[in-house]
Amino acid sequence: MTEEQEQAPTRRTSVTAILASKEFAEGVRDVRLGRPPRYDDPVASSWNYERGRQWALLAPLSMPLKIGGKVNREAAFLFLRATRSKEIL
Repeated sequence: MTEEQEQAPTRRTSVTAILASKEFAEGVRDVRLGRPPRYDDPVASSWNYERGRQWALLAPLSMPLKIGGKVNREAAFLFLRATRSKEIL
């Protein structure tokens, strides 16, 4: 018999909150600059960092994450579509 591991606490969030997070933006920036993952960095230990990395691999380079300081609606739509199709976990 294997020992069960506790699941990390979960909470509800929104697509906008995820895309607006510092961690998501850092993941996007790292991919777009060709940097390797920084999983040992505290900012990069967030799920949103990895989501940002995954989103950046799917999004065209011409698609900005934010426009005028607000989350780009097209970016949010792409993220939502990719999570529903399991391209982003």
